[in-house]
Amino acid sequence: MPPRRRRDGYRPETLTPALSDALDAEGARLDGIEGPLERIAAVGAVYAALDDALDVIALPRLRAIAELRAQGWSYDRIAVATELSKGRVAQLVRAAGDRHLL
Repeated sequence: MPPRRRRDGYRPETLTPALSDALDAEGARLDGIEGPLERIAAVGAVYAALDDALDVIALPRLRAIAELRAQGWSYDRIAVATELSKGRVAQLVRAAGDRHLL
């Protein structure tokens, strides 16, 4: 099988061993589901459930963005300091506002 294409910014060492082990275990559980249709449905259900998990992981970054904005940091300054694009910073500021963090 050819190697999987990785997204820009891929950093495998960033996951904690516990999270990496949990993801490996979940992948093994899904791979152990007998029927292909059931396996496909189960993977889809896990992807759908990941939205909530990723939201929990994203919250500290939104709080940090809100903190920097409260300190008077501009979008440009945040972008340079974090190596995010100015557009991405703007998205995160909007998301922080939507969650009443600003």
